[in-house]
Amino acid sequence: MKLLTFHTAADPTSRFGALLSDARVLDLSSTGGALPKSLLECIQQGDPGLAAVRAAVAAAEAALASQGKAAHVLALSEITFEAPYRPGKIMAIGKNYADHVAEGAGAAYTRVAGFIKLSHCVVAHDTTVVKPSWTQSWDYENELAVVIGRHCCDVPPESAYDMVFGYTIMNDLSARDVQMAERAEGNICIGKNFPTAAPLGPWVVTKDEIPNPHALRIVTRVNGQVRQDSTTDKMIYHIPAQIAWYSHAAFEPGDIISTGTPAGVGLGYKGPGTWYLQHGDRIECEVERIGVLINTCSDPSRA
Repeated sequence: MKLLTFHTAADPTSRFGALLSDARVLDLSSTGGALPKSLLECIQQGDPGLAAVRAAVAAAEAALASQGKAAHVLALSEITFEAPYRPGKIMAIGKNYADHVAEGAGAAYTRVAGFIKLSHCVVAHDTTVVKPSWTQSWDYENELAVVIGRHCCDVPPESAYDMVFGYTIMNDLSARDVQMAERAEGNICIGKNFPTAAPLGPWVVTKDEIPNPHALRIVTRVNGQVRQDSTTDKMIYHIPAQIAWYSHAAFEPGDIISTGTPAGVGLGYKGPGTWYLQHGDRIECEVERIGVLINTCSDPSRA
């Protein structure tokens, strides 16, 4: 299933929904019954919450098939996407594709490593992201994001997928000049954490729809130009290793691991001009079997 959060022009209240097979949205918040009230609550409830949602989706699909209509079903054009939910924490993996390591002229990590992305940076699909005034190298990173579904700590790699609820897409927006200055001093903080630095979505796909998360094409386009084009099997450290290492800090349902980005970012571009993001740019981050996360760039100094 593809699960999302949205509102409508008629009602600005956040709604919990599921994408149906005909690309319409079932408004789960309006169907009544003992359903989770939000996507985060669905994650927290685990199998019982998912079972209730699946039953509601099946009933709506059956009504559409037999009657051509169903209650509480909306067209995508009627909704405004919100971020799927606000995770407690985002653990991000750095330098996790060899080609990205090479383009950045750095060395690969000898184990899973990276940084923490703050949840206040999260914004929705089809929204505007804003360039900080203090960076001259605003960059994109398309990443497969893993949604944790269980309280867990010190997880062995062989049990890692038991902890997964599903997957989504994160664009790990970065201020490269600040990031590199921070890294030289032994940390990464502000260069990865600023308002709108973590577009997330457009929805969460439950893990049953992606039996092998290391067999997905990952493509980024800026203004229609392909910048990144790779596959998730090229990760240096795969998801079980990521979950095992970061679970030493303990996970709660809804926490996210962002799994790293392949080559093709602005940092690595050596041609004429620049690939760093500019005012008005449209970024499309696509991950196979999930969808496309789209955001538009704004530089207030150019607006």
